[in-house]
Amino acid sequence: MSLNFKSFLNYYRMKDWRAWFGLGVLGFVVAKGFLAPPLGILLFWVIVVLLLAFGFSVNNFFDIKEDKEKGEVKDLLVQNKKNFLFSVSPGILALFLSSYFGAEIFLFVLIAGLIGFFYSAPPLRMKSRPFLDLISHGLFAGVLIFLFPFLVFGSRLTTFHYLVTFSIFYLSVMLETRNHLEDYRSDFQAGLQTTVCFLGYKKSENLLKYLAFFYPLALFPAFFMLSQNFLFLFLILSCLFLFLFLFRRNFQMIDTYYGILSYAAIVASTLYSW
Repeated sequence: MSLNFKSFLNYYRMKDWRAWFGLGVLGFVVAKGFLAPPLGILLFWVIVVLLLAFGFSVNNFFDIKEDKEKGEVKDLLVQNKKNFLFSVSPGILALFLSSYFGAEIFLFVLIAGLIGFFYSAPPLRMKSRPFLDLISHGLFAGVLIFLFPFLVFGSRLTTFHYLVTFSIFYLSVMLETRNHLEDYRSDFQAGLQTTVCFLGYKKSENLLKYLAFFYPLALFPAFFMLSQNFLFLFLILSCLFLFLFLFRRNFQMIDTYYGILSYAAIVASTLYSW
């Protein structure tokens, strides 16, 4: 099978990084990482990119059966030693570079990498274990991305940051439920036991609706600790969100845009108070 640059990029699924890269930007700004020395900032973003490439490509490598059920037979979608090396090499390089920031960051990247790896890889394959798939996704594809810049740049974590962290975990669980709903048929046919396959499509769809409906409550405590101006903006966004949620069928896109605008407001508040 020939290897070219396009298939190489497809293997690392760079187009799918947007939401997770955005969480890194959110954490970077809230942690005021932009005040750090240029070399530290550069290394931080290189590690973030490498970890994203690692997580998505490992998922590619171990999800061949499910992807074939979906008809997604792509270049390099073969389980062999060469492709395994393509998958794990970004994680190994990220771990090596993290040692620049000290033992604590090295250990953090190691733990995050292991969770990301065993989310897809046997024997744990957490994505195929009901409810553990949601929890593990909430950690490595949510909480850990947001908290990473706080550790790297030595920023002090406050109650506000923990509240934002909880809302991100909540959002990541919603996104994972949505992804598994979209992949329900191929996952079921491939014998994958996700939370959605375990509960059934209809119950899982109702679960996602409830999670989305109460999402503003996960964000409210964080905005309550901001200035009254941003709390007022949040309440306006939430009222609009609930109105659209109740009267539009495609609520999944509504909560996505609501989340983007809400976290953008948190970024704006951080820059405003700086």
